[in-house]
Amino acid sequence: MRALPLALILCGTPVFAQMGRTEGPAPSNRSFTVGGQVYGPDLTGHFQGTQNGQPIALDLDSDLGLGKDKTTPGFFMDYQGPRFGFQVSTGSAEYRGDRILTRNITLNGTTYSAADRVLSHVKLASVDGTWTIKFFSYPEGWVGFDLGVQAWKIDMDIHDVPPSPLAATYASTSVSAPIPQVGLSGGTRAFDGVLESKAYLHYLAYKGAKYTLLGLDVRVFPVKWLGLRAFYEGGTFDVPKGSIKDDLEFKLDRKGAGFGAVVRF
Repeated sequence: MRALPLALILCGTPVFAQMGRTEGPAPSNRSFTVGGQVYGPDLTGHFQGTQNGQPIALDLDSDLGLGKDKTTPGFFMDYQGPRFGFQVSTGSAEYRGDRILTRNITLNGTTYSAADRVLSHVKLASVDGTWTIKFFSYPEGWVGFDLGVQAWKIDMDIHDVPPSPLAATYASTSVSAPIPQVGLSGGTRAFDGVLESKAYLHYLAYKGAKYTLLGLDVRVFPVKWLGLRAFYEGGTFDVPKGSIKDDLEFKLDRKGAGFGAVVRF
């Protein structure tokens, strides 16, 4: 059911584009946009199994109590033409937790017991590249088919807080998840290019693993070449044990709003 609202948006792209059309020359149907972005999404999920040959069993929320710590600005580049478009973006966010455990957890073969106080740190970095083949396009709107890849890298470290700092036990690991992107997208350009918007839905299922990505991107240009950007992106990556990783089950949810400034050529 979540896909239905976005499907309606994509199908209604030409209608909304015409509503924003004004008298005068039509805006160019080619644009190249670059800028910076800040994206600090909420991150939840769990791991159960073996990672890099070592046991791992923990939940990022209920066990570690992770909360957003800081966000590192990333890079954004977007090209839109009459027949195709492409977009590349990067960014990273960090999370920290301070929790007294209610059960045993394991990271990289190191086990922490219930009643231990543990401090945790997680860094999530991502690189996203998407190629859009447009099967419907005109100056004020388009609908297309997306192909690409989104790569996540998660670095985790944990240490407990014993009476003596010298007795603290440290553990760390890294999880990489390159995720193919397949789906639909649609966009509009209204008010002679003052307002641009884009919506997209990506879905992929393979050997029991499932990935879903839903996004909305809006840009406003007070002047022709300089604008502000706001976007929302929510993704879920669910990998059961025995699917694409024989000995590891994990689920990751990344959802939140982002902002940035862009220059359009």
